[in-house]
Amino acid sequence: MKVFIIHAHTANRGDEAAVKAMVDEILFAKPDTEITIAINGRTFYPAMNPRVKQIGRFPAVHSMMAKIEYPLFVNTFGKICFTPAAKNFKKALLDADLVIHAPGGPSIGDIYSDAEKIYLDRLDMVRRLGKKYMFYAPSMGPFQDETRKLKRKEILIGAQKVILRDPISFKFVQEFCPQCQPQLALDSAFQHDVDEYVNRNKLEGYTALNKFMTKHEKNVGVTITDLQWHPQYKKTAIAEQIKTAFHDFIDYLDRNEYGVVFIPQLYGSGDDSTLMKEFVTENNGFVIEANVEEYDAYFQQYLIGSLTAVVGMRYHSNIFSAKMSVPFISISYEQKMKGFMKSIDLLDYCIGVDDISADMLKNRFERMLINYTEYKTLLLNEHKALSDKAYLSTQAVINILNQQVVNMS
Repeated sequence: MKVFIIHAHTANRGDEAAVKAMVDEILFAKPDTEITIAINGRTFYPAMNPRVKQIGRFPAVHSMMAKIEYPLFVNTFGKICFTPAAKNFKKALLDADLVIHAPGGPSIGDIYSDAEKIYLDRLDMVRRLGKKYMFYAPSMGPFQDETRKLKRKEILIGAQKVILRDPISFKFVQEFCPQCQPQLALDSAFQHDVDEYVNRNKLEGYTALNKFMTKHEKNVGVTITDLQWHPQYKKTAIAEQIKTAFHDFIDYLDRNEYGVVFIPQLYGSGDDSTLMKEFVTENNGFVIEANVEEYDAYFQQYLIGSLTAVVGMRYHSNIFSAKMSVPFISISYEQKMKGFMKSIDLLDYCIGVDDISADMLKNRFERMLINYTEYKTLLLNEHKALSDKAYLSTQAVINILNQQVVNMS
């Protein structure tokens, strides 16, 4: 059977983790499955399972030829295509027994409305070609834009499964389109336990990091973004608020003798290392190398498992912490983080980005320290349940493919 995964965001360790866990679990359950991923970016996934084929972005957004070709391709269901990217996409689509909208942020919904049109175009073409397709635990919504109401509903209703990763997205979809019978699962990255042997060797071989971490009895992982890329925040003053809060908070950690390990979530065509380096002081701070292939999403999960705690603005740094049973403080700028914290009854350790300040960070961090054993025990006890809930999306894939085999026999 052939699976074609579309809308797979790259150059981000979180999206990489969700996609890798998805394909690794599908291939573990059904080893003969042929998987093709159409990346949604310029950077291919590093250290991807060798049985998975990756093809380039379609349309190539910086190509004038692709901009001419794309509407013709969509309107003719792929009959008009002349760039290699379009031809590769067409072949993978026509060959597919199942098309999967990859796990990721709320690309369907109002938040990223400028980009959503292309996503809807591609999904609508899949639908109108009669291909089976499903949504594999992304976030979605909200759905206030009346001009896209019909197309969004047609696409959701046409799917074999609409599975969401957080309860807020589930509520958005349930209220907008109950006919599609949405299902709540969990972020894909919770599946597929990390290979401890492989990643322990990577960590032991990372000499500079080991030297830094052994200088401190306790180490805290930190991820920061200034949100200047985010459609809702890029024109606000939030960036300075974030920087002021974290500069003061890093000083607080330093005074209390914590080592601070910055864990960039972007690589390749993305970059948040430069921002995080601004918070490194003369006495404290280590920034993980972002563009070394072996320090991939699985390595980051293992690394986080060796830390005392994490304070994360990036959603998946907190998902990695929960998966590895490491207490964390999350800063939420979209429903995906708040929704997860609510689902696991940890809202007391979640800060809305509009409320961020050094005092708020210190307050929540100290609350976490007071309740540290209880917090860590909760995560340890929930580990299997979190993994099992994330696996619901993979089970849906398996069920659809098995039914395809029955129908063909």
